[in-house]
Formats: sequence, C-alpha cells, structure tokens
Amino acid sequence: MQFPTSIRDQLVEELENFLDAVATVDPEQVIDYLIEQIEIIGDDQGWDDIVSDMEEEGALDGSLKESLEAEVGSDDSFEFTGEEVVSVLERLVGIEWEYDDDDEDDEDDDDEDDDDF
Repeated sequence: MQFPTSIRDQLVEELENFLDAVATVDPEQVIDYLIEQIEIIGDDQGWDDIVSDMEEEGALDGSLKESLEAEVGSDDSFEFTGEEVVSVLERLVGIEWEYDDDDEDDEDDDDEDDDDF
C-alpha cells in the first residue's frame, strides 16, 4: 500500500496533539483516535473503506483496531508517540510512503537555498 508522506506527517502530528492533550495514555483510546484520523483522511482523499483496505493489504488476523491494540499492548515498554504509533501501523499494514509533488517542490527549494551559501 502506498500513500503520500504528507498523510504520514498529518497522522503523526494529529497523534502528537492528541497525546499532549490527554493526562493518561490509554492504548485503546490512542488506537481509536488513529483509526478515526485514518478514516477522516480517507474520506478527504475520496478513498472508500480505507480501513478495510488496510486490513486486507496487511492480511491481518483480526480487525485493524485489534491488531494495533495487540501490537502496542504486548510491549510494556512501548513509547506512545505519534511517530511510534504510525510506525506500528506501517509495519502491520505494509505501508510505503511516497513523496507528493509538494514534498519534491520543498526539497527543490531546499536545494536552491543550499546553493546560496
């Protein structure tokens, strides 16, 4: 499964904001929030049933929610950060991130800035 890196960045940022806002991290709430954000992004992009597609692509034994909860719940030392939660998602589902056109333009702009020095 391939998605633009901007979606990864958006998921990480949303999760970080959510984690900063909660007093106590509840793994189930974090996973529910992640799935909700995936569905919102999927709807915005016009992708129907993105969660079901992820479950099929990852050949998961259960639902995406159950698989994510089992993965983060099985490791007592799991660090709940946006980056770590998204990393578990991409490993379970086999997500590959591809640069969007906007990302490539940003890199070109960065290269041009480097030439000024």
